[in-house]
Parts: sequence; C-alpha cells; structure tokens
Amino acid sequence: MFKQQHFFLTLLTVLCAVQVSAQTGRYLNEVFTGVTVTQDIEYAQNISVLTGTPVLIPLRCDIYAPTGDTVTNRPLVLLGPTGNFLPAIINGGPTGGIRDSANVELAKLLAKRGYVVASFYYRQGWDPLNPNQDVRTATILKAAYRGVQDARACARFFRKTVAESSNPYGINPDNIVIGGIGTGGYVAMGAAYLNDFALEVQLPKFQDFNTGNYYVDTLLDGNVLGTNTTPLNNPNHVSYSSDFRLAFNLGGAMGDSVWIQAGEIPTVGFQTPQDPFAPYDIGSVIVPTTGDLVIDAAAGALAVARINDRLQINKIFKDANFTDGYSLAANKLNQGFEGLFPLNRPFTPGTISCAPAPLSLPLQPEGSPWSWWNEAVFIATWDQFNPNSPTPGIVVNCNQRAGNPDMSATKGRTYLDSVVNYLAPRMYVVMELYPTSIEDFRLEQSLKVFPNPASDRIEVALVDGDNFIRSVELMDMNGRTVFVQRNLRTDHTVINRDNLSSGLYLLRVQGEKGQTSQRILFR
Repeated sequence: MFKQQHFFLTLLTVLCAVQVSAQTGRYLNEVFTGVTVTQDIEYAQNISVLTGTPVLIPLRCDIYAPTGDTVTNRPLVLLGPTGNFLPAIINGGPTGGIRDSANVELAKLLAKRGYVVASFYYRQGWDPLNPNQDVRTATILKAAYRGVQDARACARFFRKTVAESSNPYGINPDNIVIGGIGTGGYVAMGAAYLNDFALEVQLPKFQDFNTGNYYVDTLLDGNVLGTNTTPLNNPNHVSYSSDFRLAFNLGGAMGDSVWIQAGEIPTVGFQTPQDPFAPYDIGSVIVPTTGDLVIDAAAGALAVARINDRLQINKIFKDANFTDGYSLAANKLNQGFEGLFPLNRPFTPGTISCAPAPLSLPLQPEGSPWSWWNEAVFIATWDQFNPNSPTPGIVVNCNQRAGNPDMSATKGRTYLDSVVNYLAPRMYVVMELYPTSIEDFRLEQSLKVFPNPASDRIEVALVDGDNFIRSVELMDMNGRTVFVQRNLRTDHTVINRDNLSSGLYLLRVQGEKGQTSQRILFR
C-alpha cells in the first residue's frame, strides 16, 4: 500500500509541475507572439583546432523560448548553423554562425509554436585550401565528426539541467530533436545516424590509401559520442543520454548511406535538387570556397528518404496521411518518399550584375534559398579583414548573390515558413505532443479504445464508474475535425469509420473529469 501511495504522490507532483497551455494548436501553429532569447549559454568545453593549435574552448548556444509560457515539459530543438566548418568571412561567405538570419528566424518560428530552441555553436576548423585531396577529406571528416560530438554533448547538457538544476529551460528530456541548416545539416544527420564506428566510419572511402590509416582515429579524436578523454576530445556530461527523437536538415548530406540502419529515428529533409555543393541523391560533396571535391558517394536528402522508406523508418509519417497544402506540394516532387520536401529552384544559366561596380558574374545553381544577409555589413567586414586581398568585398558579395540572385529577407522567411509548416506536424506525431494533466491522466488510465488499429469502427469505453464521457472528437493529423459527438453522458460510444481515409487520427475524449487524446490508426 505504501509503495502504491508513494507512486501516485510522485506522479501527482510531477504532473502538477507540468502545466500545459490551453491554447489550441500548440506545437502545430503559432500561439505565442513573443520570443525570449538567452544568449551565450555554455553547454560544454572541447578542443578546437581552428587556429591550427589545439586549444580548449567553451561551446555556447542561444536559447529561444516563447515569452510568457508556463509549460515546463516542452520539446527541445537543437539547431546547428551553416558555415562550411569555418567562421563567416574566413569561409569566403557572409554566413557561418548561430546568429545568421536564417538560424534566428527558424528558431523564432519554432519558439512561437511552443518549442524551446537551442541554436548551438559546434567546433570549426579544417584545411579547405590544401591541394592534397586526402588532407581536405581527412580534415573535413574530422570537423564533421567533432560537430556530431558537440551536438550530442549539447543534448546531454540539457538533460543534465533537468536532472541537476531543476529544469531551468522547461524542457522534456525525452523529446529532443536535432536539426541543422547547410553544414549544420551534415552535423544533424551525423548525430542522428552515426553510432557504429567500425561499420560506419572505417570504410574504404574514409581511408588514406597512402598510409592505410583511417581519417578519423578514436584514440585521437574520441568516440562517436564524445564521451572519452583523448588528445582532441574533452568529455562532457557523460552520464546522460545523447539520443534524439527526430532529425531534420535544410541542405547538407550524410557521409555515407550505410549509416542508416533499421530502427533509426525518423528524419525530415529539405533540399534544393539543384544544390551545387551537396548531393541531392548519391554524389559528391564540393567545397564552396574552392569548388574542390572532398567526399564522394555521400547521401543527400533524396537518398536518405528513399532508404528510410525501404526500412520503414518514416512509416509514422505515412500512417499520418498528411493532406495539408505543404504536404501535398512536397508530394508532387518527392517521388512518394514521406519526410522529403524538395524545394525546387530550376536553374537557368545567365549572369548577375552587382551595383555600384560595373560587375557581372555567371549565375550558379541555388542551394540555400532560405538564406539572406546584410550585404553592406558583409562587404565592409570583408574589406576590413582582408585589406590586401585582390578581391574586394563587393566582388565577393556579388559571387555569393550569384547563387541566390533574388535574395531577400522576404524570400528567406517564406521558405522557412514552409519548412516549419511541413516539419511541425511530423514532430507532433513522433513526439506525441498531446496535452495532459492530473485529471487527464486519470481519464487516460480508465479509457479503453478498441480495436486499434481498426478497419471499420472503434469503440470508446470508460471503466471508471466515477466518470463519464461527455464528448468525443476525431481529428486528422492536419488538425481538422472529421467526427464529433457532444452532449454525451455515457460510459461507452462507437465511432464508425464511414468514408474516412486510411491513416492516423487523433481521438480527443472529454470526460466529466479531465480529457485525454490517443492516436487511432484506420487501416
């Protein structure tokens, strides 16, 4: 009896601390108008080689949360920026940090839906200008490997804050998502899938045939989780989990398709099929700075989605049968592979003229239509840090614009809005982001829904004689009500399928005491 009382007291304490917003559409739609940003939170310390000399540095993130929110069990999204594993300017471009325009906007769009977002810095540094391809490949693989270690350390940091610091950021440690833009997409895909060093890293393509050595060495670079001490890895928060529930990428690719094994987490991929630097299917990774090859036979968004489909990793998305406008638009282009949104940007050769100089450069295929930057600031910063460069900032900026000729904040935000409207429902079903409270929990425990999966009907029954069903509502995974019964006072009711399509639905039951939601699958 004591153990049972202790269990329920513990449960009630936890549930009292988990206040859920009553606002409709949370996690699917914007329900907050303001976002609070906390900058420069140190999540780890690790060894950087950016300057050529290994040095221990702090790793920091900016945290975005909905202003005025009272919920304390929110999903956490870790968001890695682009930058080709080098800082802006050094990488020859205007982006490469956690405060890039696209990073900030994507974080805010998610926070306004109720998520907590940590835009995190990961270690940078490699040798893109080396004429030896083995050196280029080795150093960029090591950079990506360090980024994966850092993403996992970031996840462990937040889980540690829940366990040891009274959850200051109000997150659910079981619902952490990893995502990234551009180069951050490589990091996200690695953090999602890279888990077997012998099978997934010790591949012939990752081996220097001159020496026989693999490019990444765990004795030097650390293990795939970054939890052991080596000359180039400092472990952080090693007693906590490094796992994620879902991954997404805007551009970038995966080092090799063998990384994807059955039972991995679902992923959502956004990429322009015309991406000139990362393959859309299986292909080569090209250095934007020089145009040189660094990795062959990498897997882009299409390849990942195709393998996920074969292994049924994204089956939960297919079961949901999304029919919103964003899903329908993606389905026209994604060859039937759910979780893939090709952002098509057809390329027409031509030139771009950049004022005020009489400058004309050839257009390039577009790889990041969601990106934008302050051109005047970029040009001035480039000239300040490269005073002796034969290429002035205005020419460098023009070259960047050649791959994004109609670049603007409006265009970038439009693409990111589409990204979030496609991504949010898929995060919702994977993490089962349904409201709960003390009374809701009691109702859930006494509610019986059967059969599930169902073919033609489901029965809804309560086995608690002290409670009654007042209403039942069935919604598709786009949030539309497709069936409703109200003004009930019964312990049993039936929902006939009628003409409903196959797929996942959300059943919401309102009891006399509490409410609860369950997923229903009609076959």
